[in-house]
Amino acid sequence: MTKALWFFRIYVVICLVLAGLSGNAALAAHIAKPGPEPQILSLVNATGEDVLSMGFQTGRNMHFVRLDMPPGGKDDIENPGALTNLRIDTGLALWLFKDVPLNKAQTMTLRMGDKPVIELAAPKAEPQRLSGEVQSLLPGPDAGPVCALDRFRPGMPMKDVCALLSATPQRDDNDAVLASLGFAGMVWAARLEPAQPEGKPASKAAQVLDHMELRRKLDHETVDKLMQALYDQKYSPWQAELPGLDINFTQMPSMDLAKQKDMLRQVLEYFLAAGKGEATIMLAPTDILPKLADADAPNGDVQLFTITLRPTSKNIVVDVAAYRESEESH
Repeated sequence: MTKALWFFRIYVVICLVLAGLSGNAALAAHIAKPGPEPQILSLVNATGEDVLSMGFQTGRNMHFVRLDMPPGGKDDIENPGALTNLRIDTGLALWLFKDVPLNKAQTMTLRMGDKPVIELAAPKAEPQRLSGEVQSLLPGPDAGPVCALDRFRPGMPMKDVCALLSATPQRDDNDAVLASLGFAGMVWAARLEPAQPEGKPASKAAQVLDHMELRRKLDHETVDKLMQALYDQKYSPWQAELPGLDINFTQMPSMDLAKQKDMLRQVLEYFLAAGKGEATIMLAPTDILPKLADADAPNGDVQLFTITLRPTSKNIVVDVAAYRESEESH
């Protein structure tokens, strides 16, 4: 083998090695290269309403973000980008905005005037203001009668729930059916939330009503009428949580029921007059209250009412849930 041929072969080998190293380095650089970081959209609730969720619709796709943002609240979410239709759920109404340009927006501020308004702020650009429309979840003055709450029971099939309501009811981000129901002589914005029964294959057809939520504006008259309606149904206070005060009425055996109710009434009056914080009252059937003294939850089949008062957003929320007796309680 001549020296020229020998050096040529060595040269080829060196070139191949260098090419391999270069390719591996390029591949490693390609793998290690991080993708673009998601753009953050800062939300500011400058309204007097709770913002439960936002729905972003692009084409046929609907993407929901759960927020539970009180008045004055702030939150950060991943900016979905693109031109989108926006649905804001305040619990008592849906605010609808069309063709919202979120591409470069960094901050979205919600405001309320005659109509809901969103302000979009982006770097090196003038703020944009877009007006939306309000779709109330409560019936208008000319609407027909609504279903009564007592027609719905936790555990009933969702197909029976929907049969009592609109043929195509609206739903929220948790797939709860949105409706208007009557209770305690008042009309409420209701959410009827489905669940999958244990031991059954997952399917829409098998879903049952898990629990119900009622919501309307908060005032003294609403609280008084609601409490009296529950007392008339043989419900009594079980527990109450207020700013700086927790009450367990089962631990007051020496105080009769009438005095307990009067005590709760006075405490709620002070709370509503202060107009700050949040209060929660749980009521249970009077005949099972003695059994709850040493229990964290009922040990039998029972329907409980939990009332939440939110003076900041002037909302009252009633959660109706059924507790099922478990085998452990036997």
